[in-house]
Amino acid sequence: MTPKFLAASLIALVAATAATAQSDKVTLHNGTVVKDIKVISFDVRNLRLRRSGSTESIASDQIAKVELGKFEKVYARGMREPGIMLTMAREQLAAKNMVMAQLGFIGAAKTFFDYSSPSEAVSSLNELRTVMPEAGLVPEVHRMKFEYYLGTGPKGAGNALKVAKKYESDAIGGAWPSGFSVEAKFLIAISTPATAPEYQTKLRGIITQARATNPVISHRANVELAHSLRKTDQVDEAKRIYDNIAKRTNVDQNSRAGAYLGLGQIMFNTGDKAKAREALLMFLRVRLETRDAWPSLQAEALYSSMQAARKWGGPESNYIRSRCRRMLLNEFPNSEWAKQAKN
Repeated sequence: MTPKFLAASLIALVAATAATAQSDKVTLHNGTVVKDIKVISFDVRNLRLRRSGSTESIASDQIAKVELGKFEKVYARGMREPGIMLTMAREQLAAKNMVMAQLGFIGAAKTFFDYSSPSEAVSSLNELRTVMPEAGLVPEVHRMKFEYYLGTGPKGAGNALKVAKKYESDAIGGAWPSGFSVEAKFLIAISTPATAPEYQTKLRGIITQARATNPVISHRANVELAHSLRKTDQVDEAKRIYDNIAKRTNVDQNSRAGAYLGLGQIMFNTGDKAKAREALLMFLRVRLETRDAWPSLQAEALYSSMQAARKWGGPESNYIRSRCRRMLLNEFPNSEWAKQAKN
């Protein structure tokens, strides 16, 4: 299976450029790309880099992606073998190559998830947090565990909430940059049962707080707010938010995928066959344009595409349904959407 789990993770693990002395690259949430650099260190507070002979620091909550030019060379034997990558990550840790080591632990966990071995994946994440409690990718440990548990449906909601609360505790107690605590509050909000008005009030507060500290979370909270508004018959306001997110050029793929799903649902719920076809095309955009989005969003898009194809009933609709179902069951077998597709 081609690895897909959390392909839209905030930290990319493989560099596209050849390994040279300064072939590392860092991408920020605002879209700025800092390249032709050497990453010196990366912890939960700062990433330090060397560029043109000078040393600079970037707050870790502003970092969207880290790419090391030597990653592929170092982990060549473990790119598709998570057990080997995990062993090599431990070797990098023993050699005091701290940035390379933490990327290896995360890479092993990603591939374990891809190969439907969640217990090994969670074990790899927990090991990283234990051996490097203030590594720059510790927030990613929380994100990956949260996404996994949330993606398993109602049975995993309790564990997802525990992970989110632990994230908040670590971020506040450890005096991490404020963008992380805002993200933790968002994860707590989306995994805590609440009435629609209460939920919407929480999300609006997070949106206001996140604008200055974590624009990615601001976008995601807006999408979640739009979902809630749509479900409480405030469709026009929900559509306005979805359209705004979908049309932005610098929005993260999770938010864009959520906006496509929301717009598709609005079309689907009209009951019109022509609109069902438009909804199908919108759902398929998640697959085609946001391949790095969370697995739970990818799985929902495939399931929604099946439903829209059925309602549309046009030429090749049965083929589309069959193909989407096959991809859903093969690529996201542990998701709640796969379970619904089997029924």
